[in-house]
Amino acid sequence: MNQAPHLALIGAGIAGLSCAKALQQAGLKVSLFDKGRGPGGRMSTRRGDDWQCDHGAQYFTARHAEFRAEVARWQQAGVAALWEPRLWRFDGDSREHRESTVERFVGTPAMTAPARYLASTLSVQAPANIQQIRRQAHGWQVCSAEHGWLETSFSAVLLALPAPQVAPLFNQLAPELFALADSAVMRGSWALMLLYCPGRPGLRCRLCQSGAAALDRP
Repeated sequence: MNQAPHLALIGAGIAGLSCAKALQQAGLKVSLFDKGRGPGGRMSTRRGDDWQCDHGAQYFTARHAEFRAEVARWQQAGVAALWEPRLWRFDGDSREHRESTVERFVGTPAMTAPARYLASTLSVQAPANIQQIRRQAHGWQVCSAEHGWLETSFSAVLLALPAPQVAPLFNQLAPELFALADSAVMRGSWALMLLYCPGRPGLRCRLCQSGAAALDRP
């Protein structure tokens, strides 16, 4: 029998992990690559010596029946839980309390938990910053900043990346796809992480850019 096609999938966020899982269940072999330290993408958690903060996706919702069923599996596995926050809206000097009318979920014990759960049966190489892809007579090859051109040949290369990260991969390979990705307009998303330290005056604060974005100005 012929071997199952071997696919390369660049981007191990929720989209990439879900795609890889479906392909694996269909009997295909998938190798995942991500430039981060691990899978998750926007489902990210920043950790310190005595604190952690979910600074990518603060929560997620589940409205589609199939995704609700998937979230139920995550809950059963102990990697997601219902989140019932106290919501306040701040506008200038005024603030307003809002009742939550939407079910919100979070990863437990951290937002990365669902991604790590999905990745548990997948082949994920991270960090692996894929900078080039090329098509050879025997298949596709990928080049990472860490290891150069990999010897493995793939039947196809799939991308699960934000448009600004996709564009450089298509610059010479597919000019029309480069133009499409390069034309995408994205807005920056910022997360403010505040840590209250009992017994110490004030708050410790950290500001970081969350997610991939093409910014015209700071």
